[in-house]
Amino acid sequence: MKTIQTQPTARILLAVTMVLLLTPPGWGEEAATEELPNRFMVRGGYGLVFNADTIVRFNGASGIGSTVDFARTLGGERSDSFWRIDSQYRFNDRHSLGFSYYDVTRNGNRVLNENVTIGDTTYAAGGALQSELDIKLYRLIYNYSFYHSDKVELGLSGGLYLANLKTLFAGNLICSGGPSCGGGTTIASRTESDKLTVPLPSFGLLVNYNITTRLQAQVRFDWFYLETDSFKGSMNEFYAGLEYRLFKNFGIGGAFDRLAIDVDYKPEKESGWGVRNTWATAFFYGALYF
Repeated sequence: MKTIQTQPTARILLAVTMVLLLTPPGWGEEAATEELPNRFMVRGGYGLVFNADTIVRFNGASGIGSTVDFARTLGGERSDSFWRIDSQYRFNDRHSLGFSYYDVTRNGNRVLNENVTIGDTTYAAGGALQSELDIKLYRLIYNYSFYHSDKVELGLSGGLYLANLKTLFAGNLICSGGPSCGGGTTIASRTESDKLTVPLPSFGLLVNYNITTRLQAQVRFDWFYLETDSFKGSMNEFYAGLEYRLFKNFGIGGAFDRLAIDVDYKPEKESGWGVRNTWATAFFYGALYF
């Protein structure tokens, strides 16, 4: 599987960081400095997924591999909407711990123009195949702020991404007697589901810049790459947003987020699975601070 390229995202992150750091310190600042609570934050909101691409590879008991492009092969949706929740607890100005969760479910429906083998089942050309792809994403992040002033916060982070991926396939024309469709093709229906869990540690950089006392720009980039004899994986996520503290304990905001995951796992020659997933999201939320 191809390694995800991170250079364009890194260049965006560098450009945004330089713009924020070079903004004059007094620009747009209110006359009176406010003390706003920031120890504990919880935010929730509505998001839109667009330009989603997912390729899944998994082997059946026979050891025969199959690769499925969810959008091109199965007619899967490339967009979805979701609810997302984030929280963060600051132990002090230097240390904080954050958690995020959201769930994206996409559906596909296609009459196949060629045979498609998924695991140990071959769905024959001419049959209808309905599919569902559900990805639940959990993230636990520790942040260390090595520089923190009234204007700027710069930090490093480390954490764990956990993606729970569930696939479901329902077809009305399958093959019996092997992975290739020939004289043994029979008209039958079958529904199969499978689950994959993708745990990925991460390292990251964050920049928070107070444009005014109540308006903050937030940028972070998280990255991971590891290759061993049985595992090859990479991940990168770029997040950029603006948040306005509407009231002392309540803020509203919006953000752009791009996530890319590429994992190939082969514990043995005859088994294993892989997933390559990229998408972009627009996220709009309300946040409570205490």
